[in-house]
Amino acid sequence: MFTDYYLKFADEAEADSVLYTEVPIEWDRTDPDNPVPTKWEREQNYRNTDILPKVVLTPATFDDEGNELTPAVYDEGYFVNVRLVGEDGSSLEPFKVYPEHPQRIWA
Repeated sequence: MFTDYYLKFADEAEADSVLYTEVPIEWDRTDPDNPVPTKWEREQNYRNTDILPKVVLTPATFDDEGNELTPAVYDEGYFVNVRLVGEDGSSLEPFKVYPEHPQRIWA
């Protein structure tokens, strides 16, 4: 069973703080009883994560020759879709949104 979440964050940094965890991958083992992490990398907290491009609120309009008449209007924020498969999504709850017409959905 799976659960789909449509998420909106203020920015990429806020999303990263929820979607990723920094994990050590190398240690200084000078003191074998107390290894000290020296190198870290990001690890995804959820297996299925889809970072969306800008979300269009109002599409741009163009004349017959392809010249832009009015620019597109984009939603402010950083949007991510997550499909949970047996994972705990409680940390995602504060960021859930309910788009009427999602820009992208899981197939």
